[in-house]
Amino acid sequence: MSQRFDLYLPRDSWLHRLDPRAKLWAVLLAGVACFLFRNVAMLAGLLLLAHVALLSARVPAERLRWLWARLVPLLAMILVLQPFFAPGPGPDLFRLGPLRLTVAGLLDGLSYALRAATLAFVATVLLLTTDPSRLVQGLVKLGLPYPWGLTVGLAIRYLPTAYGLFVSIGEAQQARGWIVGQGGFMRRARSYVPILVATIIASLRLSDNLGMALAARGLGYPARRTVLHDLALTGVDWLIIAAATILFAGLLAVRYGLAFGGQTW
Repeated sequence: MSQRFDLYLPRDSWLHRLDPRAKLWAVLLAGVACFLFRNVAMLAGLLLLAHVALLSARVPAERLRWLWARLVPLLAMILVLQPFFAPGPGPDLFRLGPLRLTVAGLLDGLSYALRAATLAFVATVLLLTTDPSRLVQGLVKLGLPYPWGLTVGLAIRYLPTAYGLFVSIGEAQQARGWIVGQGGFMRRARSYVPILVATIIASLRLSDNLGMALAARGLGYPARRTVLHDLALTGVDWLIIAAATILFAGLLAVRYGLAFGGQTW
């Protein structure tokens, strides 16, 4: 079950071979750029760049479609609610009582939806191509205390496992005749209660077993930690860091020097 829901995809690609610190730096700059720009074309370009990076790392298209399927409800909610609750200036395209729909509101909704999708796929570039143990090593190399880095790594590793527990328990309940997701809103919500309760109990058992396993392996023992394969920045890593920094500096020049990108269109 855990293999089915792992985020990390082991591959032998240029992106997988990069040092986690280089990828962290590039992902951080890309995330900041998402918040600096509201322009729809710029955000769409960043989203396309994230897809190109993932496909060049031989990430299957099925995994990208899986992520899009999980994002669709959130993006649809943004596209529907944002234009009505923040319509912006301009003539009304549609009006119903206090609700207004304008071109500016539609563009704002599209901008926010693109930003959310871009942030998700930028983070996915790191999560799908970086082994959690190497990510922990990278965070520790950057100065993060080892327990904190391990916490981040375990969260990344076991959040998909928790999702796997939820899916497996839901399928088991439905196999026993439990009806899930049918009827009105309240009825659908109540149908998930037994699944959530069982998922919480299974997660607590998993966390208890994990805590005992970490204690058995000496977590917290006051001794110098060693690693079998240490991290070292290579020439390619430095090249990626430099390229990401130069590209980010160019985006800053476009955003503040040319005053472009602050508007949705």
